[in-house]
Amino acid sequence: MSSRFAPDRVRQRLGELGWEPAVHFDRVPGLEGRPLRQAAVLAPLCEVGQKLHLVFTERPVSMRQHSGEVSFPGGRRDPEDERLSDTALREAHEEIGLLPGDVELYGSLVRMPTISGYEVTTFVGEFIHPYDLVANPAEIEEMFMVPLEHLADPAFQRVETRSWDGVSYDLHVYEFEGHTIWGATGYMVSVLLDFLAGRRLDEGRWTAK
Repeated sequence: MSSRFAPDRVRQRLGELGWEPAVHFDRVPGLEGRPLRQAAVLAPLCEVGQKLHLVFTERPVSMRQHSGEVSFPGGRRDPEDERLSDTALREAHEEIGLLPGDVELYGSLVRMPTISGYEVTTFVGEFIHPYDLVANPAEIEEMFMVPLEHLADPAFQRVETRSWDGVSYDLHVYEFEGHTIWGATGYMVSVLLDFLAGRRLDEGRWTAK
Protein backbone atom coordinates (compact mmCIF):
# COMPACT_ATOMS: atom_id res chain seq x y z
CA MET A 1 0.00 0.00 0.00
CA SER A 2 1.26 3.46 -0.90
CA SER A 3 2.17 5.42 2.24
CA ARG A 4 0.27 8.35 0.73
CA PHE A 5 -2.95 6.42 1.29
CA ALA A 6 -2.18 5.04 4.74
CA PRO A 7 -5.43 5.59 6.70
CA ASP A 8 -3.93 7.81 9.38
CA ARG A 9 -2.17 9.97 6.78
CA VAL A 10 -5.38 10.36 4.77
CA ARG A 11 -7.32 11.25 7.91
CA GLN A 12 -4.74 13.85 8.84
CA ARG A 13 -5.05 15.45 5.42
CA LEU A 14 -8.85 15.34 5.50
CA GLY A 15 -8.70 17.06 8.87
CA GLU A 16 -7.48 20.11 6.94
CA LEU A 17 -10.75 20.36 5.05
CA GLY A 18 -12.96 23.26 6.05
CA TRP A 19 -16.63 24.00 5.54
CA GLU A 20 -16.11 26.39 2.63
CA PRO A 21 -15.59 24.19 -0.43
CA ALA A 22 -13.46 24.80 -3.46
CA VAL A 23 -15.75 26.26 -6.13
CA HIS A 24 -15.29 24.79 -9.59
CA PHE A 25 -17.92 26.45 -11.75
CA ASP A 26 -15.60 26.24 -14.73
CA ARG A 27 -15.81 22.43 -14.73
CA VAL A 28 -18.26 22.60 -17.64
CA PRO A 29 -17.91 25.95 -19.46
CA GLY A 30 -21.17 27.66 -20.32
CA LEU A 31 -23.09 26.94 -17.12
CA GLU A 32 -22.21 30.24 -15.46
CA GLY A 33 -25.27 32.36 -14.75
CA ARG A 34 -27.79 29.57 -15.34
CA PRO A 35 -30.37 28.84 -12.62
CA LEU A 36 -29.22 25.79 -10.69
CA ARG A 37 -30.90 23.83 -7.90
CA GLN A 38 -28.90 23.07 -4.76
CA ALA A 39 -27.86 19.49 -4.05
CA ALA A 40 -25.28 17.68 -1.94
CA VAL A 41 -23.57 14.30 -1.86
CA LEU A 42 -21.57 12.37 0.71
CA ALA A 43 -18.29 10.74 -0.31
CA PRO A 44 -18.37 7.95 2.33
CA LEU A 45 -15.09 6.45 3.46
CA CYS A 46 -14.49 3.35 5.55
CA GLU A 47 -11.42 1.32 6.46
CA VAL A 48 -11.35 -2.28 5.24
CA GLY A 49 -8.25 -4.41 5.52
CA GLN A 50 -6.11 -1.43 6.59
CA LYS A 51 -7.09 0.46 3.45
CA LEU A 52 -9.55 3.33 3.09
CA HIS A 53 -12.33 2.68 0.59
CA LEU A 54 -14.95 4.93 -0.99
CA VAL A 55 -18.53 3.67 -1.18
CA PHE A 56 -20.29 4.15 -4.52
CA THR A 57 -23.85 3.47 -5.62
CA GLU A 58 -25.19 2.46 -9.01
CA ARG A 59 -28.60 3.74 -10.07
CA PRO A 60 -31.25 1.41 -11.54
CA VAL A 61 -31.57 1.59 -15.31
CA SER A 62 -35.30 2.20 -14.77
CA MET A 63 -34.74 5.67 -13.27
CA ARG A 64 -35.82 8.66 -15.36
CA GLN A 65 -32.67 10.63 -14.54
CA HIS A 66 -29.11 9.31 -14.13
CA SER A 67 -30.21 5.77 -14.95
CA GLY A 68 -27.42 3.23 -14.56
CA GLU A 69 -24.92 5.86 -13.42
CA VAL A 70 -22.41 5.39 -10.62
CA SER A 71 -22.57 8.09 -7.97
CA PHE A 72 -22.12 8.96 -4.32
CA PRO A 73 -25.28 8.95 -2.17
CA GLY A 74 -26.91 12.35 -2.37
CA GLY A 75 -29.62 14.44 -3.92
CA ARG A 76 -31.56 17.67 -3.99
CA ARG A 77 -31.74 19.92 -0.94
CA ASP A 78 -35.11 19.74 0.83
CA PRO A 79 -36.69 22.76 2.56
CA GLU A 80 -36.19 21.15 5.98
CA ASP A 81 -32.43 20.79 5.44
CA GLU A 82 -30.84 23.54 7.51
CA ARG A 83 -27.42 23.02 5.92
CA LEU A 84 -26.21 21.30 2.79
CA SER A 85 -24.35 18.84 5.00
CA ASP A 86 -27.79 17.85 6.35
CA THR A 87 -28.84 17.11 2.78
CA ALA A 88 -25.83 14.84 2.20
CA LEU A 89 -26.37 12.94 5.46
CA ARG A 90 -30.13 12.61 4.99
CA GLU A 91 -29.71 11.27 1.47
CA ALA A 92 -27.04 8.80 2.60
CA HIS A 93 -29.46 7.51 5.21
CA GLU A 94 -32.32 7.25 2.73
CA GLU A 95 -30.26 5.61 -0.01
CA ILE A 96 -27.85 3.26 1.78
CA GLY A 97 -29.06 3.14 5.39
CA LEU A 98 -26.09 5.05 6.84
CA LEU A 99 -27.22 6.85 10.00
CA PRO A 100 -26.11 10.52 10.21
CA GLY A 101 -24.84 10.00 13.75
CA ASP A 102 -22.51 7.24 12.54
CA VAL A 103 -20.66 9.53 10.14
CA GLU A 104 -17.66 11.65 11.07
CA LEU A 105 -17.77 14.57 8.65
CA TYR A 106 -14.39 16.00 7.71
CA GLY A 107 -15.68 18.95 5.73
CA SER A 108 -16.74 20.18 2.33
CA LEU A 109 -14.59 19.33 -0.68
CA VAL A 110 -15.99 21.00 -3.79
CA ARG A 111 -19.03 22.83 -5.14
CA MET A 112 -19.66 22.41 -8.85
CA PRO A 113 -22.40 22.60 -11.50
CA THR A 114 -23.83 19.67 -13.43
CA ILE A 115 -25.35 19.69 -16.89
CA SER A 116 -28.54 18.26 -15.34
CA GLY A 117 -29.14 21.64 -13.68
CA TYR A 118 -27.75 21.24 -10.16
CA GLU A 119 -25.15 23.00 -8.03
CA VAL A 120 -23.69 20.09 -6.09
CA THR A 121 -21.58 20.29 -2.93
CA THR A 122 -19.49 17.25 -1.99
CA PHE A 123 -18.89 16.40 1.67
CA VAL A 124 -16.37 13.83 2.84
CA GLY A 125 -17.10 11.62 5.84
CA GLU A 126 -16.08 8.33 7.39
CA PHE A 127 -17.98 5.53 9.10
CA ILE A 128 -16.70 2.48 10.94
CA HIS A 129 -16.67 -0.81 9.05
CA PRO A 130 -18.25 -3.37 9.30
CA TYR A 131 -21.60 -1.63 8.91
CA ASP A 132 -24.96 -2.96 7.80
CA LEU A 133 -25.51 -0.78 4.75
CA VAL A 134 -28.88 -1.37 3.09
CA ALA A 135 -29.57 -0.10 -0.42
CA ASN A 136 -32.93 1.52 -1.10
CA PRO A 137 -34.14 -0.54 -4.09
CA ALA A 138 -36.14 2.39 -5.47
CA GLU A 139 -32.94 4.41 -5.91
CA ILE A 140 -30.00 2.00 -5.77
CA GLU A 141 -29.31 -1.06 -7.89
CA GLU A 142 -25.95 -1.90 -6.31
CA MET A 143 -23.36 -0.65 -3.82
CA PHE A 144 -19.63 -1.27 -4.07
CA MET A 145 -16.43 -0.10 -2.40
CA VAL A 146 -13.20 0.95 -4.12
CA PRO A 147 -9.81 1.42 -2.39
CA LEU A 148 -8.47 4.97 -2.69
CA GLU A 149 -5.14 3.66 -3.94
CA HIS A 150 -6.91 1.85 -6.80
CA LEU A 151 -8.57 5.08 -7.91
CA ALA A 152 -5.19 6.83 -7.84
CA ASP A 153 -3.56 4.17 -10.05
CA PRO A 154 -3.07 5.58 -13.58
CA ALA A 155 -3.78 2.12 -15.00
CA PHE A 156 -7.44 2.46 -13.99
CA GLN A 157 -8.12 6.08 -14.91
CA ARG A 158 -8.27 8.26 -17.99
CA VAL A 159 -9.46 11.67 -19.13
CA GLU A 160 -11.75 11.95 -22.14
CA THR A 161 -12.92 15.04 -24.00
CA ARG A 162 -16.67 15.52 -24.29
CA SER A 163 -18.79 18.37 -25.61
CA TRP A 164 -21.99 19.85 -24.25
CA ASP A 165 -23.93 22.69 -25.83
CA GLY A 166 -21.06 23.22 -28.24
CA VAL A 167 -18.41 23.50 -25.51
CA SER A 168 -15.67 20.91 -24.86
CA TYR A 169 -14.73 19.78 -21.35
CA ASP A 170 -12.69 17.04 -19.68
CA LEU A 171 -14.38 13.91 -18.39
CA HIS A 172 -12.56 11.96 -15.64
CA VAL A 173 -13.14 8.20 -15.89
CA TYR A 174 -12.20 5.46 -13.40
CA GLU A 175 -12.62 1.70 -13.86
CA PHE A 176 -13.14 -0.88 -11.13
CA GLU A 177 -14.20 -4.52 -11.61
CA GLY A 178 -16.67 -3.81 -14.38
CA HIS A 179 -17.90 -0.50 -12.96
CA THR A 180 -17.22 2.79 -14.72
CA ILE A 181 -17.11 5.94 -12.57
CA TRP A 182 -17.45 9.08 -14.68
CA GLY A 183 -19.38 12.34 -15.06
CA ALA A 184 -19.81 14.55 -12.01
CA THR A 185 -18.80 11.70 -9.69
CA GLY A 186 -15.60 11.07 -11.64
CA TYR A 187 -14.77 14.74 -11.31
CA MET A 188 -15.40 14.64 -7.54
CA VAL A 189 -13.03 11.68 -7.26
CA SER A 190 -10.36 13.59 -9.20
CA VAL A 191 -10.70 16.59 -6.88
CA LEU A 192 -10.46 14.36 -3.80
CA LEU A 193 -7.33 12.67 -5.11
CA ASP A 194 -5.80 16.05 -5.93
CA PHE A 195 -6.61 17.29 -2.44
CA LEU A 196 -5.05 14.22 -0.81
CA ALA A 197 -1.95 14.75 -2.96
CA GLY A 198 -1.64 18.30 -1.65
CA ARG A 199 -2.67 19.99 -4.90
CA ARG A 200 -5.05 22.93 -5.03
CA LEU A 201 -6.92 23.55 -8.26
CA ASP A 202 -7.99 27.13 -7.61
CA GLU A 203 -7.25 30.09 -5.36
CA GLY A 204 -6.92 28.11 -2.14
CA ARG A 205 -10.62 27.76 -1.43
CA TRP A 206 -9.95 24.76 0.79
CA THR A 207 -9.71 26.34 4.21
CA ALA A 208 -8.58 24.82 7.49
CA LYS A 209 -11.15 23.98 10.13
